[in-house]
Amino acid sequence: MNSGHKSLGSAFARGIFLNNPILIQCAGLCPVIAGTATLNDALFISGELLVNLLITCIIASALLKKVPRFIRVVIYLVFGSAVSCGALYVLSRFNFVNVGLDLKILIPVVAVNSLTAVRAETYAVKHTVKSSVYDALAAGVGASLVIIAVGALREIIGSGSIAGIQLNTAFTMDGMSLPFGCLITLGFLAAILKMMIVSSQRQPREKSNEEQPTEIELSFEPELPEEADIGIEDYDDIETLLASTDEFLRSLTGGGRQ
Repeated sequence: MNSGHKSLGSAFARGIFLNNPILIQCAGLCPVIAGTATLNDALFISGELLVNLLITCIIASALLKKVPRFIRVVIYLVFGSAVSCGALYVLSRFNFVNVGLDLKILIPVVAVNSLTAVRAETYAVKHTVKSSVYDALAAGVGASLVIIAVGALREIIGSGSIAGIQLNTAFTMDGMSLPFGCLITLGFLAAILKMMIVSSQRQPREKSNEEQPTEIELSFEPELPEEADIGIEDYDDIETLLASTDEFLRSLTGGGRQ
């Protein structure tokens, strides 16, 4: 049970951070640019992406491993389009999305299929169904978080509103509602994610270096006293040295006075 939770956690960590489909792999940029002008559109795109990715990866892993590659790609696109159009039809019937007035949502919805096709072909057809489900959920959650964040930031900065509710913002930048505003936002988010990854990888290395004691080699050589410049052999007569020494000691003690 613990190994299953660990594998699921590692899959989500890879999908959200290390292998984020949008910020790291730069896949699915078209639906992000076209469908994140507002938070409501971003929520719809992210939900449709998650469902589409999950179903497509399950089918690819379970049924399409022995199918030729060029046929698999066609199946991904056709099936993804069917899921997307079906979702739009159901939501329009319940008045969640007005397809007649908001046809621009069809562009990012159809473009989502590019991301699902890439993920299914690069991972799902090469792994088991269980592993493909983990990977699809991780990639879908990672991409959805980016889509929702971009949609919220673009609407707040570009229109001064959030989910259609007007905010009392000090200023707005109309350019954020345009495609280049989305690219600028993605650039900042990618830089933040890269900084987080580098920081998380640096901390274990620093901790391991602190735990290992550093070996310091100390080389200590005691200084030897310098040899005297004048040796006893320099005196011509040893008896003369002893006599002069004895005379000096007597003069200090007064013994030399009669």
